[in-house]
Amino acid sequence: MTASAPHAWIPNNHLVEKGEPLSPSPLAEQSPPRFTLLLMVLLLSLLAAACGTTDTGTADDASPDVADADDGADNGEEADDESDPEDDAAADNSADESADDSTDDSVDEPTEPAGAASSGDVPGVTEDSILLGTTLPITGVAAAAGEGLLAGITIALDEANAEGGIDGRMLELVALDDGFDPPRLVSNARRLIEEEGVYAMASPAGSQALPGIWDFVEDAGTIVWGPVSPQDPQIQEAYILGPGRGEQMQICTDYAAEQGITQVGLIGQDNQLGEEGNAGMEAATAANGLEYVGFERVEVLSQDISSAVLNMRDAGAEAIMLATDNVQAALIMQETQTLGYDVVLCADNGGGGTGGPNTVDSAGDAAEGFIGGLQVQLPTNTDNEAVAAWRELAEAYTGEGSAQSTSNFSLQTYYYTRALLEILDRLDGDLAYENFHAEAESLVDDPLDLGALPILACGPLPEGHSCASGAALAQYSVADETWTVIRDFMEANG
Repeated sequence: MTASAPHAWIPNNHLVEKGEPLSPSPLAEQSPPRFTLLLMVLLLSLLAAACGTTDTGTADDASPDVADADDGADNGEEADDESDPEDDAAADNSADESADDSTDDSVDEPTEPAGAASSGDVPGVTEDSILLGTTLPITGVAAAAGEGLLAGITIALDEANAEGGIDGRMLELVALDDGFDPPRLVSNARRLIEEEGVYAMASPAGSQALPGIWDFVEDAGTIVWGPVSPQDPQIQEAYILGPGRGEQMQICTDYAAEQGITQVGLIGQDNQLGEEGNAGMEAATAANGLEYVGFERVEVLSQDISSAVLNMRDAGAEAIMLATDNVQAALIMQETQTLGYDVVLCADNGGGGTGGPNTVDSAGDAAEGFIGGLQVQLPTNTDNEAVAAWRELAEAYTGEGSAQSTSNFSLQTYYYTRALLEILDRLDGDLAYENFHAEAESLVDDPLDLGALPILACGPLPEGHSCASGAALAQYSVADETWTVIRDFMEANG
């Protein structure tokens, strides 16, 4: 597929109910849109109410009231892997009996699963359309990340529709707002598969909750393409396009060793994500002969990070790796500045918001020199053909200088979605799941290079669905408001 003039899309602060027409834009007069977005809004949950809100100004006042979310693309309470996803979903729905019919008990009492599709039996595919789905934190304090993630998917689908879709089929999207609340994400994923009947889920965000969906995803056979930052579940249906948190922590630690640092520590959330970062740190410090001074845990949603920073200082950490959310990362930067603690800080892509402004803007001057892992190959400010092509589309949709034309999350999901569509395009109209898996797994012999991502070389299981290895690192300059790549993509040393 080649680039073409962009078409109108739905502004991120406009929530569209089923059947509502898209709002017109100047671009719509040039070529009417053929891409339809369904955004089903879930109402306030007890969890969000209990945690309260931390308004970062990311949710537009014009948006309907929804549950607040926790921060960043890798934040939130951990879903209990041993719990029943249906029980989680039921608990979430029972929290608000006033929820509208779009989120009623049908989520708790699912319909018959679609089942793994074979040729001639593919959910979400008609003669005229292909239905995709996603669940994202569109509203609340994680809206900056969620809006960027949704923007990238939307832009890519609209671009493809402008070119005639996939073999004449138009791309449609069901996008559900989960507020980055684990039970709501699990409920949304079940709805997408069992009620909406989507062909695939594209770039869902929620590393702490996604483990709760793998069982019924596997039962249904629904493809999950490019989820944001989870650990690889090694199931046929899931394709991981970026490095996990543990691998990024290893690469941060490798860099610290290259700089002559000998003592490193980790501040991470007290959940599965923090433990994944800890495992990466243990491997990396052993491989590099560094002293691992400790893992300081912070509670999910908590802004109380002071004792963790003080403990790292007292333990002599010369570099601290962060397995936290965006707000916690920004607060840690500010705390080290307040203490006069000269320490290298390095976060994973989700918590660091690497390549975009949503974490460093919150930290202000304290963000100087902050380092983050890159899941996409380049920052959004890079003078590169692939990044420039995305930026032109993003600016055409939302205006020059808009948040989505600087969002690293938008850049990431734009190219994740382009990769998905490239595989669909290669199937020559037969979208049976077995054909999709065969084509995707053939990338190990014929890798896909889209320019802004690491090369995708998916292969067969057990290891082949981690389609990209390694990560890059970028460092932020407050004066220039830019990210500079300081370590190119490569695999971890450990």
